[in-house]
Amino acid sequence: MSLQKTFLALLLGIPLLAACSWGDLQSVIAPAPTDTPTATPTFTPTPVPLAARVNGEGIPLSEFEKETARYELAQNRLGRDLSALGDYRRFVLQSMIEERVAAQAASAMGRAILDEQVDAVIADARQARGGASGLESWLKENFYTLDEFREAVRRQLLVQSATDAVAAQVPLTAEQVHARHILVGNLELANALREQILAGKNFGELALTFSQDYSTNASGGDLGWFPRGILTAAEVEEAAFSLAEGETSPVVQSRLGYHLIQVLERDAARPLSASSLETLRRRAVEGWLAQQMQTAQVEIFI
Repeated sequence: MSLQKTFLALLLGIPLLAACSWGDLQSVIAPAPTDTPTATPTFTPTPVPLAARVNGEGIPLSEFEKETARYELAQNRLGRDLSALGDYRRFVLQSMIEERVAAQAASAMGRAILDEQVDAVIADARQARGGASGLESWLKENFYTLDEFREAVRRQLLVQSATDAVAAQVPLTAEQVHARHILVGNLELANALREQILAGKNFGELALTFSQDYSTNASGGDLGWFPRGILTAAEVEEAAFSLAEGETSPVVQSRLGYHLIQVLERDAARPLSASSLETLRRRAVEGWLAQQMQTAQVEIFI
């Protein structure tokens, strides 16, 4: 589940994967079989059944069931076969747990959501659905009461505020290298190509002829400028940042195959491209959530 959700878009078609509902409270009243004075009846609510508990905060079973129903509704609208989705109930519960953890962490950071912010989202939702009756129909179709939806909006805005703060900590500039590489499928060929490069053969021409990275071989293996934390092959990235300008690496093995890397330029503080900044911000948020999950006390009851 994405930690960041656009409520207006959700209201236009796909249910929100967050809710809050309460289990039924049952009371036991002692009967008075005779006319003799009796004590005032004592009301003893039964505990609300829980699907999970996160750092002491319960996720009611009824809330989980509604969330699962919303997920099923969304998948049906997308034309997906529920039987092909595996144990999606576990996915739904895990998503709810992660959202609770993130919201709790946001509160611990001092983040707070004002009623006016929630009201603004509800007003946008009402307008998007053509008025109060349209919103009421949407809520009913998606298993929400208005109060439950308000709480879902509040929690999501709270998480959004925290993830925005985490993302904003990623600097706009970073150490970067401009590099190119050759990817082949066996070690013998990689060693042979490296010998040719050291003997003066043009790296780009060899990449064009031999590299199996079809996204870069046409450009001579050019990877462009990139900071740490961008490449899918960490071994290639590590090698690139260890090289001086113009230097070619030894053969580097990754899960993709065997690489030769050559650094063309280096910059200690180069502005990040829009795509690199987006990737680093996303990974910063993912790392933040993983850290919160690692220390969370989670109990699952279903």
